[in-house]
Amino acid sequence: MENTKTVSAEKQLDTKQIIRLWLGLLKSTGEIERYLRTQLHKSFASTLPQFDLLSALDHAEKPLTKTELSNQMMVTNGNVTWLVNRMAREGLITHVLSAKDRRVKLVEMTEKGATFFQKMVAEHEKWLINIFKDLKYDELNMLVSLLNQLRKVTLKNIKAK
Repeated sequence: MENTKTVSAEKQLDTKQIIRLWLGLLKSTGEIERYLRTQLHKSFASTLPQFDLLSALDHAEKPLTKTELSNQMMVTNGNVTWLVNRMAREGLITHVLSAKDRRVKLVEMTEKGATFFQKMVAEHEKWLINIFKDLKYDELNMLVSLLNQLRKVTLKNIKAK
């Protein structure tokens, strides 16, 4: 009987620890995101979604469809459409027709957008360094490794359900 109580206590402790982990991840992510949003607004009169869209285009190194952008940014097509239209008006991105299918509009960065994005990236890097500057090199490596492991485990378990 005592053994059952010990196992139950351990499971209860694990549940509490899992909840602490989840809340800690949420709080840290939220605080970092708020800081980055504030900095982007103050320094560039820009938003995090604008930065994310330009980042997706930069990483792709080719024009993307709005659906590809929405998948990479993990937002709806409607959000991407609104954002693309806004950023096109600002001259940061433009629409181009697909060479494969002329009915398909692709999105690509303009020269103005690429220049703007590179300035943002340089500052963004400084902001991240400022956030994590008190962590040691080994601690950063451990956190990255653990987050990669967490992602693998969560994706596996989410897909299993």
